[in-house]
Amino acid sequence: MDNPPTIRAEIGPTLKLAIPIMLGMLGYGLMFVVDVAMAGHLGETALAASALASNLNYIPYVFGIGVVGAIAVYQSQDNGAGVEESAPAILRHGMVLAVAISVVAAIASHWAAQFIPLLGPSLGSSPAVLADLVSAEAQKFFILMSWAMVPGLAFHALRGHRDSQQQPWISLAWLSLGILANIFFNWLWMFGHWGFPAMGLAGAGWATIAARIIMLVGLWFTPGRGEVRWADGLQFAVFRRLMKTGWPAGLHSLSEVGIFAIVPVMAGWINVTAQAAHQVAISTASAAFMLPLGLGIAAGIRVGEAYGAKDPRKVQAIGIGALIMGGLIMATYGLGMILLRPLLMATYGVAGTETAALASTLLIFAAVWAPFDGVQVVAAYLLRSVNRAAWASWSVFIVYWLFCLPLSLALAFPAGFRIFGLPVGGFGLGAVGIWISLATGLILVSLAMSWKFRQAAQAGVDA
Repeated sequence: MDNPPTIRAEIGPTLKLAIPIMLGMLGYGLMFVVDVAMAGHLGETALAASALASNLNYIPYVFGIGVVGAIAVYQSQDNGAGVEESAPAILRHGMVLAVAISVVAAIASHWAAQFIPLLGPSLGSSPAVLADLVSAEAQKFFILMSWAMVPGLAFHALRGHRDSQQQPWISLAWLSLGILANIFFNWLWMFGHWGFPAMGLAGAGWATIAARIIMLVGLWFTPGRGEVRWADGLQFAVFRRLMKTGWPAGLHSLSEVGIFAIVPVMAGWINVTAQAAHQVAISTASAAFMLPLGLGIAAGIRVGEAYGAKDPRKVQAIGIGALIMGGLIMATYGLGMILLRPLLMATYGVAGTETAALASTLLIFAAVWAPFDGVQVVAAYLLRSVNRAAWASWSVFIVYWLFCLPLSLALAFPAGFRIFGLPVGGFGLGAVGIWISLATGLILVSLAMSWKFRQAAQAGVDA
């Protein structure tokens, strides 16, 4: 009789799959950083515009990434169940879904770009003229980045298929080449080398499109992809299966991105110091986010295989091991943030200022929530792999939007503070109040989703 799977035994295989995916997710995040960093050499206006456009563009993009993540979920489940003949249909429908979502998002974003100038007055302390320039620059870059979603989301869909087929290093190789291509085309088109006109920030947008096309085409034609069978056509039932997990997963991602997009605006309502300190602290706290994200993707694939194979004990062993690893990785990172606070403040160029003092305090809260953040990221993918994506999405929405947002307003602002004429303040803790709320929310979400996964896995064990 075979020994039952154990948490310790499953950690190694999970890490083997997770490491290239984690590196790949770090690399993908680096592509956004590259554009912003190289834009800094074009001047303050281009730097501000690139940051604004990248942040706005990320909102619909992250929704699409959540939706196409269903490809890996169902492919891994079918692999575990031995239903290998479904692979061409899942890949075919997944690619069509990715292109359809990204084209709709790109058209909508292109149209919405005309409203970016309305954000000018909210660009902090920039003078009005600079705000107008930033908006114009941001519009051009935002439109190009909107259309870059099409090859980008198609790449994510294909990558999910490859990863679920135990081919993560192939995806990582093409992603690495894409980063290098992005840097090269930025240099070529932003600054006008080799006879090309200097297009400035628009050149960065075209460079991103070109790099993502290279990644997509390269990954598509690399051997090992498997059949697609376009001639078999499309079936509504397959789309419905993908959207059953993909839709709530996309909304889940929007809930998280949305709450963290609103927080800097709230910090700006307090004062400039609070806004700057928040930016320093949140940039530091989120730098390692891609590590538990990559771990969650890998663990989700392995849990999906075990779930498809109707092996609930293995589901539980893989999942709990991944939750522990996610917590430990981020706990280590949190400790590093605490110990390296003076160096971090110097790196951001704010050492010895009020911003540094406040940011150092906020990083303590970031260190507290870091392990819970790692757990909740992994738990989200585990719940998708056991067909509990809708539960995860609703729990995140309830905690972040119906609990954390009101709590942030109550803790951060003094009594009598009003928004749209309504009194919302109470305690006047400033940015610290916002971060207490965020930490509380992340802790609640991580505990709720971990409990739900354990319950779903245990139900299978007892069945």
